[in-house]
Amino acid sequence: MTPDLLSLLRLDLPIIQAPMAGVSTAALAAAVSGAGGLGSISVGAGDAAQGRTAIADVRRLTDRPFNVNVFCHRPAQADAAREAAWLDYLAPHFAASGARPPAALREIYQSFVDDDAMLEVLLEARPAVVSFHFGLPDAGRIQALKDAGIVLLASATSVAEARQVEAAGIDAVVAQGYEAGGHRGLFDPERGDPAIGT
Repeated sequence: MTPDLLSLLRLDLPIIQAPMAGVSTAALAAAVSGAGGLGSISVGAGDAAQGRTAIADVRRLTDRPFNVNVFCHRPAQADAAREAAWLDYLAPHFAASGARPPAALREIYQSFVDDDAMLEVLLEARPAVVSFHFGLPDAGRIQALKDAGIVLLASATSVAEARQVEAAGIDAVVAQGYEAGGHRGLFDPERGDPAIGT
């Protein structure tokens, strides 16, 4: 028999706090978890050291289950001509602000799909729940987290994405409708947003 979501996540209340990168704090996550819901932090906008610190900060405030969210976007592929075109386009905007453009463009956030250091942090810290946004990691990463006893969630913005989440063996789908605030967790932004509501 499959356990219900409250049992699976060890919650008293059917509330999952959104893991908002740059906004969610350890104190907020601990307060939600302490009240019987699932508090969440996002480590998608940080590196492994920041992730380790964020998890430890929540643990200092609560012994209840909480969620750690990671970004699983497709890593950028180098394209020198495209990068040069963007830098040329941006140069006057930098100049208007009295700033110099960077010599090269870089990704702002490293994707969990190729962040071995963040995987190690999660396997060592073993938070009760890990959630994925903007896609899914490979089967090896999923299995490693499951083998560590971690419950896995993944956001999906369409039926096709939800089917991918289910096929990957993720424990629960977080249905993110068009009405969601902030960024949408599209797996493939180049395909466009189906704008499905929840």
